Amino acid sequence: MDAADKNDAGDPVEPAQVRLAPLTDHDIPDVLRLERACFIDPWERQAFEHEVRNEVSRSVVARDADDRLVGYAIYWAAGPEFHLLNLAVAPTCRRHGIGSLLMRRLIRDARREQAEFIALEVRVSNASARKLYDDFGFVTVGIRRRYYKNGEDAEVMVLRIVREPGPPTRRTGGGAARR
Repeated sequence: MDAADKNDAGDPVEPAQVRLAPLTDHDIPDVLRLERACFIDPWERQAFEHEVRNEVSRSVVARDADDRLVGYAIYWAAGPEFHLLNLAVAPTCRRHGIGSLLMRRLIRDARREQAEFIALEVRVSNASARKLYDDFGFVTVGIRRRYYKNGEDAEVMVLRIVREPGPPTRRTGGGAARR
């Protein structure tokens, strides 16, 4: 393990030490710092403020035992689709399962809300993110040409949600019951 595998205090960060919580206005300054450290074309403050209030957003932050932000994921629940908009892990905390922890939360939420699939776009040059998504069973279904501001292409990846065995979940409202 080298210095890149440790938090600011020099201690390794493991998923067992990380707690997940919904994104709030209080988190935005930390999220902005992490966003700028992770992406060449970071989102602006207004985008995160919108996600806090967006009724389809299921944005979540990951904080370590010392309350330092170590990652976040922003995803939407839109009918049968969950769409991962953004996932980031602090560079000093990568390769310790935090990205996987955030992905498991996304998939759990998608199952709970009866999504049929999860979709995302990822830079073709982002090998580590593509590997994470591959490891969770995502498959590439297309390319969005010149998707990013710098003209880079994005792979479109999808994960079909497998429903857990058991009785179907009853949906409320909408129609007459059959007898």
